[in-house]
Amino acid sequence: MHTKTITNKLAFALCMALALPVAAAPRLIGDTDLKATKTSYSFFYADPNKVQLTTATILTQLQERLVAAGLSTTPCLIPADQNANNMVCGSGAIRFGTDFFSFNSITNIPKPNLPFTAADSDTGLDKVSLEFGVNGRVPAINQPNEMPRIVHVRFNKRIAQFGMAFDPYIVTDTPDLFEGRVSDGIQFVVNGQATPIRDFTQETRGNIPFVGVEDTHGFTELTIISTGGGSIIGDQFTIVPLANF
Repeated sequence: MHTKTITNKLAFALCMALALPVAAAPRLIGDTDLKATKTSYSFFYADPNKVQLTTATILTQLQERLVAAGLSTTPCLIPADQNANNMVCGSGAIRFGTDFFSFNSITNIPKPNLPFTAADSDTGLDKVSLEFGVNGRVPAINQPNEMPRIVHVRFNKRIAQFGMAFDPYIVTDTPDLFEGRVSDGIQFVVNGQATPIRDFTQETRGNIPFVGVEDTHGFTELTIISTGGGSIIGDQFTIVPLANF
């Protein structure tokens, strides 16, 4: 009986080991490393007092305007233009946690000029606003100031690549293009393994680096860590599912 018990335990341990993914090997990537099967999401807010359309119609028509503008972004409607959290894009494809908030202030990230029509003016579609994400409420009241700050992201499918556009600076008109930096760099933690830090200290204000992480073994969640000032201001949240990698 004792031998049988040990044999069963060994068999169980072997099965568990085989079921676990191969050791994680995450690496930093840029936008040129993304596979063609990517999907990119941007936050949009539709004020119900201004937009007289259903959610489904807003998403469909916004997608049409984005395509007409030559953009491959998928709209992600969020519940508020400022300080909304637990935001979900693509029916759960990406889930942001309690530490990432909608942000309706200006950033250095350029906003697209969408070709709205006269009919869009009637329905209010042209009042839909592009928003950004930031790892802190606005204004910053009763928030911890320990650095670095982090953002947690989860996915409903195993992902091979994730990335986003980062704005390392606040908006300012000072002639010094290195003034106003709010993040010194970005690091990802995937499957318990941390990537090297993607340095932002040599980026000038107005340059919007796209930074991501890839793990060919796949992952269902990750953590983004910002060093230095600690702020994470982002857009163009992009995924490539492992099945399409």
